[in-house]
Amino acid sequence: MTGCERNNDTRVFQETEIFRDQVGLMSFLRLPRNRNRIIALLGLSICLLISSISGVVWADSRIQLEPVVTGLAKPVDITHAGDGSGRLFIVLQDGYIMIYNGVQLLPTPFLDISSLVSTGGERGLLGLAFHPDYPNQGSFYVNYTNSDGDTTIARYSVSADPNVADPSSEFILLTIAQPFGNHNGGQLQFGPDGYLYIGVGDGGSGGDPQNNAQNLGKLLGKILRIDVNNGDPYAIPSTNHFVNNSEALDEIWALGLRNPWRFSFDRLTGDLYLADVGQGSWEEVNFQPANSGGGENYGWRLMEGSHCFNPPTDCNDGTLTLPILEYDHSSGCSITGGYRYRGVRNPGLNGIYFYGDFCSGRIWGVPPNGNLAWTTIELLDTDLKISTFGEDELGEIYLAHYSSTDGAIYRILEKCQCDLNSDGKCDMQDWLVFGQDWGWGRTDCGTPPGSGNPPNDCECDITQDGRCDMQDWLLFGEDWGRTDCP
Repeated sequence: MTGCERNNDTRVFQETEIFRDQVGLMSFLRLPRNRNRIIALLGLSICLLISSISGVVWADSRIQLEPVVTGLAKPVDITHAGDGSGRLFIVLQDGYIMIYNGVQLLPTPFLDISSLVSTGGERGLLGLAFHPDYPNQGSFYVNYTNSDGDTTIARYSVSADPNVADPSSEFILLTIAQPFGNHNGGQLQFGPDGYLYIGVGDGGSGGDPQNNAQNLGKLLGKILRIDVNNGDPYAIPSTNHFVNNSEALDEIWALGLRNPWRFSFDRLTGDLYLADVGQGSWEEVNFQPANSGGGENYGWRLMEGSHCFNPPTDCNDGTLTLPILEYDHSSGCSITGGYRYRGVRNPGLNGIYFYGDFCSGRIWGVPPNGNLAWTTIELLDTDLKISTFGEDELGEIYLAHYSSTDGAIYRILEKCQCDLNSDGKCDMQDWLVFGQDWGWGRTDCGTPPGSGNPPNDCECDITQDGRCDMQDWLLFGEDWGRTDCP
């Protein structure tokens, strides 16, 4: 389905009719100076005609960021309670969980465990997940490094005040010794199956010197899966992949990870998207379909991304699950995994998986792939240190900028490609602006490399490829008729 189809065609034709009545179609067509306007109108028809055979076109700068909260100290996680309150819960690395209630950041922390947390570098309070039945039973789970630097998974309960947790309610489920100070992982997510998934790094240093990620006798370098509704302190799901393997720890769901920094479940399909921070060359995104029985080996330290690491050759015997996407360190140096958009505010973003890089500030999107190969496109280049992505109860996606003094939370919004006059809507005025540079299809937009000439910007070059062509028409028509452009 193209963007032309996505909007109401009747509305498009109605607005064209209104414009024709206002200007007088015959005189409009007779004026040579309106040649570009004629082409603009013809372009609309072309866009509608080819909508049945073309797919959505993606371009740089398709999104924009809306500031939500500023002045934070080291935000590292964003989530919601699933209780209908609309609140965002923001995790700060030094041991605090703050609440944004939709209007303001509440001054009192929801939880303060700063006295329990060792922080600095990659240590700290790193993850938060609310129980799926939180509205009725009031429990939530945190992932932090304790005073010894070891990973701790603990349960807390809310107090009588819905905006304040009970700090004395801590119940520790699991402690994992960390041999080094880095690669602690930190993600917590409840899956569609109701089980708690835990991301654990390989234990740190560099190159996984203890080979923890490939050792089924260690919880390090793994995704764990536990049942927090049964057992003491928890139960092992009978469907965990290694429960019948005497050489493996029962909690292990998947292995071969260096430092999984943010994974998420597609709330529509149940598929798992998992970003793993690379060693020195490659960052990667891994994928686990909803019908997986677990047990995937994502390769580290045998491989970094889809490239041999240790050993340098003949590293894959065919049993490893390779990443669906990767990028080298010319584009960044530390991946931050995100979410697949399933919100309602930005329909043009539906199905895109968002991820970014902490070092470069770049944000990429992975469009719905259907049965095709996975592809990615850079959507925005920022100067932010992207420490995490998050999702609210309605499926809107946020990201955090990491700073000790001016950390911030931003909401991702779809940018209307057709709102060229920035009046908040896509209407005939924008078609006219678009047509001014169209001519019969300009190919001289932008500044030729090394020419020394000033920029020659064309309003019609939405894809920023130096020319005005059918790709630009498709993008322009995709948001046609919108009146809610940010």
